Amino acid sequence: MHNNHLGMSAFQRVALVNVRLESRQRIPVNLLVLAACIKDRTRVTVFDPDPDQGDLRGLVEFQPDLVGISFMTQTALRAKELYDILRAALPSAHFVLGGVGPTVEKEAVFERFRPDAVVVGEGEKTLRRIVDGEPLDQVPGVYRTGRPFTPGEVIWNLDEIPLPAYECMPDFEKYLCPPGGIRGKWFDAGTPMIMTGRGCPYQCTFCSSHLMFTRKVRRRSVDNVLQEIRRLRNEYGIEAVHFLDDTFNAPPSWARNFCEALLREPYRLTWGCQVRVNLFDPDLARLMRKAGCVQVDIGVESGSPKVLKALKKGETPEQTAAAFRAAHEAGIAPMATFLVGCPEETMEDIELTRQLVKRIKPSFSEFYFLIPFPGSELFEQATANGWLKDRSYEGRGMVDRPVMEINFTMEQQVEIRRAYFQLVGWRNLAGFVSLNVLWAMMKSLRPSMVAAALKEFWKTRNLRDAMQAYVHALRAAYGRRAAQQRSQRAAP
Repeated sequence: MHNNHLGMSAFQRVALVNVRLESRQRIPVNLLVLAACIKDRTRVTVFDPDPDQGDLRGLVEFQPDLVGISFMTQTALRAKELYDILRAALPSAHFVLGGVGPTVEKEAVFERFRPDAVVVGEGEKTLRRIVDGEPLDQVPGVYRTGRPFTPGEVIWNLDEIPLPAYECMPDFEKYLCPPGGIRGKWFDAGTPMIMTGRGCPYQCTFCSSHLMFTRKVRRRSVDNVLQEIRRLRNEYGIEAVHFLDDTFNAPPSWARNFCEALLREPYRLTWGCQVRVNLFDPDLARLMRKAGCVQVDIGVESGSPKVLKALKKGETPEQTAAAFRAAHEAGIAPMATFLVGCPEETMEDIELTRQLVKRIKPSFSEFYFLIPFPGSELFEQATANGWLKDRSYEGRGMVDRPVMEINFTMEQQVEIRRAYFQLVGWRNLAGFVSLNVLWAMMKSLRPSMVAAALKEFWKTRNLRDAMQAYVHALRAAYGRRAAQQRSQRAAP
């Protein structure tokens, strides 16, 4: 599991901890990359505690002398719970916090947690210097209250970053389970996520990713990405992946080069990604489909030009309609996401969005409440204009509840979202529950999964939520089976 020929390091055992609020297993790729950056000089293990189980024994028994905790703004409460438990259980360990949450609110996070350090921005080079034992006050990218802060070094050549160290996660097998991360498809080996680039040049007011990854798009080389895909296929039998970049097709030339190279590989990969409509045309759509792309996620946000302008989206409804037409014609299923409760939005704009939904016919749709996350321009607007009515971020996703009132009350926003879903309900259901998925679900049926689905439906009266509960229970069953197999292999 660990390298027995380690270089000199100030820390002998490093634990990297992912923070999540749901039982859904999603590979913490960012931490596996960080692990790869330091595994040559220390023993490093990645932990991803299930919030429904709360078992931290494996982490504590590892006895790390350095603990790195990564979290987002909306998982800060769970992060603080983990931090307090681990601080008490590991009194001699050093604690470092990182991720989007600490990056966008470094001062507040430091005051709330009082860790040894907060890592701001990309952490690969910063963590390596910390592990090497450099004084924290001298490491660029480290924030400590009362000390001068020097921004960390941006990695412009992403090929310098090693491939994710899957071997540094003791229970990695639990992620390799169905149904995978591509909607309406069933993959027995799951659907790992791959990041092919960093940075987004666009100015959307609700996004703060530029504080983490800059506004300049940086791409891994095509061959570097293919190395990761080959390893997943050869070592884990992966047949499908999802690219989690903010904008897979920026620039379009990179996407074309990747597709052409993928077509030259001796295997066929099924994949999905997120695209910008202003960079997506019929030629690219056909090439992506030929190379194995079956799904694209598109942030439509609104059907109103006025609202899109207020959000600084940089796209028009006409471009959106053209992109969806290109996807449908190429045989790619397009997923559309929309925002509820935007600046400038009125009932007339809601109707424009409804008309656009009917026009573009997305294969899947999701409607989110607009959330002003710290670090975004929208957060500054909401604070200045008094839009925020609920300042608690803990535990809140963009589907949980509205938190602002601009032109609609919170109750009105809930009703607007409900009406949107009525418009797409059957199309969503038909997309998720394909014949392929239904047959596979029947073969994997267990009483615990049925019970989980019925319990959730009784609570929410929402079939979609019940389906998600079923999938979560399914993945938990696969996780238990993987743990048993691991124990059997370890037994003498």
